[in-house]
Amino acid sequence: MKKLLLTILLCLFVWGLKAQYLETEPPPTPVQRIFYGGDLDMAFGTVTQISLSPQVGYRITNRFSAGLGIDYMFVYSEFYNFKGSIFGGNVFASFTVIKSIGDLIPFFGTDMGILIYGQFSYTNMGKFYTALSGEEPMWIASPMLGLGFQVPIGQRSYMLLTVMYNFDESLYSLYSNPVVKISYQF
Repeated sequence: MKKLLLTILLCLFVWGLKAQYLETEPPPTPVQRIFYGGDLDMAFGTVTQISLSPQVGYRITNRFSAGLGIDYMFVYSEFYNFKGSIFGGNVFASFTVIKSIGDLIPFFGTDMGILIYGQFSYTNMGKFYTALSGEEPMWIASPMLGLGFQVPIGQRSYMLLTVMYNFDESLYSLYSNPVVKISYQF
């Protein structure tokens, strides 16, 4: 499964390099290349979870972006007798394979873009797992890779839907496969 996913992503990347075209708009200034955003998640039930993940990034080229973010999660569970915070950080990168599906398929009629998205999260899960198992605090690394769909919601803002595969499938991993995220970039 991992090899198949990596092969598909590599083929899309090579096809995207081949399909690049000259940009018609003037190049942005270095300050205009900076973007920020992130996501907010909430889940209520047996376990209450509120997550906030702000990010800041830089558009290195018109198709390649990279940046970093902070991950914070508040968790409350009467069942596990736990109330506390989980925190960490992440680095991410994305490469736009198709800037606008509507340019390639005119009858599709959308400006949605397709990109390859990768993220590496490093999260301190210690307090949560110490409460459950008595183990010492631990840091969990989560390398993820997948596809993203970028929908413009303004001149320089986007909604981003990513579907990624988490390559750390250990018992302690924070993310189960597939990892689906909806975030915003401004």
